[in-house]
Amino acid sequence: MPVRDRVMRLNRNRAIPDPGLLLLRSVCHELRPPMATLTALVGALENQPAEERRSELARLAMEHAVHAQAVLGHAAAAARGLAATGTDVVALGRILPSVAATAPPGRLAMFASPAALGRPVPARQTRQILINLVGNAVRYTGGPVRLNARLTFRRLRVTVTDQGGVTPQLITALRCPAPPEDDRGLGLWVVRQLTAQCRGTLRARALSPVGLAMEVTLPCPRN
Repeated sequence: MPVRDRVMRLNRNRAIPDPGLLLLRSVCHELRPPMATLTALVGALENQPAEERRSELARLAMEHAVHAQAVLGHAAAAARGLAATGTDVVALGRILPSVAATAPPGRLAMFASPAALGRPVPARQTRQILINLVGNAVRYTGGPVRLNARLTFRRLRVTVTDQGGVTPQLITALRCPAPPEDDRGLGLWVVRQLTAQCRGTLRARALSPVGLAMEVTLPCPRN
């Protein structure tokens, strides 16, 4: 085979993501927030004398442990070529505390209408979507981060706003069909896949005079 043909074939092969490697990268990325939060919660439990507060911290730790278990179970099913069995559906209000626990104190403010709080959502996918969006806002921007949830025409609309903007890198990340080669942008790629699984939509819009809003819209889960 001529050298030129071998080089072209090698380049084509490199352009195709390895499914096993992609699964491993996605799992590692999805496990990072709950494991970091679990570590922080265990440390807080050791230094918290108030029994009521200890019970709340223990409940949050359990939620993150359950989420990590769900991520691993989904990955194991995917590795075996099986569809994930069952989808836990819970009210949005039940997963928001575990999302809030992943942000540094004082950085995240949450607002949700009563109807949005009671809206059933796929637990694993929705929790990971919000953890990733909040994590990106905290990691890549300064200042406050805000999460707002409301119902619009029977669809759940959750918006995460920060002090960033609609950059060329963000536009590329929202349009690129393949996952990024490194970890930067992988969280948003995971958000896109999970949103599609839920038959939802994801969009970014600039705020005036400054700021970025990442908006996820989810339909009512199918029975």
